[in-house]
Amino acid sequence: MEEVILEEKKPEIELEDFQKLDFRVCQIIACEEVLKSRNFLKLTVNDGERQRTIMSTIRAYYRPEELVGKKIIVLVNLKPHKFCGILSEGMLIAVDVPEQDDCKVLFADDSCPIGQPVS
Repeated sequence: MEEVILEEKKPEIELEDFQKLDFRVCQIIACEEVLKSRNFLKLTVNDGERQRTIMSTIRAYYRPEELVGKKIIVLVNLKPHKFCGILSEGMLIAVDVPEQDDCKVLFADDSCPIGQPVS
C-alpha cells in the first residue's frame, strides 16, 4: 500500500460553522478554456434553481468536452470572486494529488437530483 504524506490538518470548526456551508449537486451544462489563463476552465452549471459560473484550475487534468453533462458537488454559497476577469459563483470539490501530479473532481452519481443538498 502506497504511503500518503498528509498536509497538516486545519483547525477544528464548530458544527454551526459547517452547517453554514451549502454543498449542492450541480450539472455541468457548458465548459470552456479561459484564453487569459493556462490553468482555468470556465464551467456553467445548473444548480436546480439557476445557472451559475464556476472557475476552476483543472484545465491540465480535464478537457471541456469530457465534463459537459457530468454532475459535480459545488459549494454554492461561497462569496463570488473574480478570476481572469470572470465572476466565479461557487467552488467545485476536487482532490489534489500532488505526488501523482493529478487532480480528481468528485463527481456525483447520475441518479442524484440536480440541486440536491449534500450532507
